[in-house]
This record gives sequence, C-alpha cells and structure tokens, in this order.
Amino acid sequence: MVTVRTAKSKGSSFEMDCEASLQQKYPDAFRTHERGYIMEYDIKTDIGKTVYECKRLKGISWNQLLNFYAKLKEVRPEDYNFYILFKSNHQPCLVFDGRTICTFETSFDISFKKHIPIKRGKTNEQPMGNQG
Repeated sequence: MVTVRTAKSKGSSFEMDCEASLQQKYPDAFRTHERGYIMEYDIKTDIGKTVYECKRLKGISWNQLLNFYAKLKEVRPEDYNFYILFKSNHQPCLVFDGRTICTFETSFDISFKKHIPIKRGKTNEQPMGNQG
C-alpha cells in the first residue's frame, strides 16, 4: 500500500523535528497543540522564554516570511523571543529572527535532528531463528 504524504503530515513531521532538535538545548520545549493549547505558534519553551512558528513549504517568499513574523510578534507571550523555523523542499532548516536568515545549527549552536517516530502496530518480538 502506498501512503501519500499530505502537506499537513509533512508540516506536523517538521514540527516534531523542530521540537526534538530544540529539546537538546531547552528540555521543556513542547508543541503547543499536543498539550491542548490553542495558540498561534507551534513550539514554546519557558526556560528559553521563546516561541517558534514552524513552516514547511515548497517555497517561501520574503513577503510571506515577514507576514509570518509580524503575526508571531503580535501573538507571542510578553517578554518572549520569537523565531520562524522554516524548510523548503530538499533544503536545511532555516531560522528567521526578523532581520537575518541563517541555518538552525548557526542560530542555536546545536544540530537539527529528526524526531524518532513511534512505529504503530510493531512489537518488540524477536524474529524466530531457524529451528530444525
């Protein structure tokens, strides 16, 4: 069976990658909608006093990026920093801070990593060896 990845699943997967990456530096970083919060940003860390909006798009224009940033500036908690984390097809994760764009690694001094997915329906059974 072939599974088609929708834009929503790609975006959600990217959010999980961002969360896993940020947790290297901020262990309390979490995806807001996973905890039932209806926020207008995707990831929050109280230790780092920062919120992040994650965008996984085929391509992104400068004007789109500025609009995402302006919206995040309006909805973030008071005294919190804010960044846009974004990724286009076959490109590394980039960070926009309102003035510059740089790689995730350069911005946070940690590596960007993929989250470890939970395999549904899999068991921890060991394959049976050749008996006989």
